[in-house]
Amino acid sequence: MKPSERDSQNMAKRETLWMTKKGPSACGWLFFLLAVLAWVGCTRGRLPSGIKPSDISLEGIQTLAVLKFDGSFGETVQSHVLKRLSEVQHFRPIDTPQVHRPAVVRHGQSDSPKFFCTLKELGAEGIITGHVNGRIQDIHGIDQIQVTEGTGHYKKEKNVYGEWVNVEIKRTVVRPVPYIIRQASLDTKYNVFNVKTTGVITTGTLKETYNEKFGGGEECGPFGHKLSDLPTPDDTLDELAATLATKLVAKISRMKLARMIRLDEGGNTMVKQGVDVAKTGLWDKAVEIWEQVIHDEPDNASAYYNLGVAHESVGDTKSLEIAEELYKKAASHGDKKLYREAVARIQGAIGESRDTREFPSNNSSSRNGMGLH
Repeated sequence: MKPSERDSQNMAKRETLWMTKKGPSACGWLFFLLAVLAWVGCTRGRLPSGIKPSDISLEGIQTLAVLKFDGSFGETVQSHVLKRLSEVQHFRPIDTPQVHRPAVVRHGQSDSPKFFCTLKELGAEGIITGHVNGRIQDIHGIDQIQVTEGTGHYKKEKNVYGEWVNVEIKRTVVRPVPYIIRQASLDTKYNVFNVKTTGVITTGTLKETYNEKFGGGEECGPFGHKLSDLPTPDDTLDELAATLATKLVAKISRMKLARMIRLDEGGNTMVKQGVDVAKTGLWDKAVEIWEQVIHDEPDNASAYYNLGVAHESVGDTKSLEIAEELYKKAASHGDKKLYREAVARIQGAIGESRDTREFPSNNSSSRNGMGLH
C-alpha cells in the first residue's frame, strides 16, 4: 500500500525545500505527511513490494515456527530471520528458541515425532531452522604511501592576479600508513519442515562473505575506507547475518522483499534521535527531525542520507529520483562508502523502475500495493 501517484508528486515538490536547505512550508509539509502516513500505515519497517514466484513452495503454510539456529552465530541469524518474516504479510512467524531442530533427517523425514507434536501445539504449520558457521579475522599491515608536505621554505611566485606572493616549497615523501583488512564469512545450512506431514520441504546452504580494507592506501584515496571507519566485529557479523536472513526469506516468500537499507546514526545527537524514531515506525517524525538538522546544519551528510532512505523506501519512480538527489547531497558533504553505495544502488533501482513502467507485467496492480496477502 504505497502512496498514490498524487501523493508521490506532492512528495516530489519537497525536493526543492531540501535541496535549498530551507524549512518546509506548511502546505508542502501537509502533503508530505499525508503521503508518509499512508505508507507507514502499511508497514512499520520496509514494505514487501510486489508478487514473485517463490523458489521453494510453501503452499498452505502461513504460520512458521522459527526454531533456534545452532552454532556460535545462530542466535543472530535467527533474530534477523524473524524480523524479515514479520515484514512479509503472507507469513505469521513464531519465535521458538527453546525448541531445538531435529538432529537426524533421513529420506525427507525427521526422526523426531515429539518434535512435531510440540510445534503443532504452538499452532505452527511450517518450521524453519538451521546451523550457522562463521569466522572473522583482521589482517594488519602497512602501506608505503607518497604524500606531499610543506618544507617550511618559501619562494616568490606570481598569483592569478599577477601579484608576487610567498609560496611554500613542497616535497614528496614516503610515509608508512597502517591498514586493516577485515575478512569474515557466515554460512548456514537451513531446513524447512511441514508440520502436518512431518516431511522436509527443503534443505540448502547459503553463504555470505566480507572482505574490506580500511586505511593504508585507501586512507589517502578519495573513495577509500579510513581506518576510523572500521566497524566492530559484531557489527560486521550482524551485517552478514542480516543479508543471509534476507536471502533465506526471499527463497520461501511470494513477496518481493525490499532491500535492507541501513540508516546512518552519525552526525549529531538529533540525527541518532531520528534513527531511533524511524526504527519504531514513526517515519514522519523522523523525517521532521532530519529536516530540522539540515535547516540548522546545511552540510550534515547523515541527515541528507537518512532522508534519502525515507524516500527510497516509498519505492515509486519519483521518490527514487528524490532519494538519488539526497544521496548525492550526502556524498558531496561526507566521504563514506555508505553514501557512495546508496547513489549506485538508487541509480540501479531507478533504471529498474523505469523498465517496469515501460514493460508492465500482469502483476502491475500488486506492485501498487493491492492484493498482497
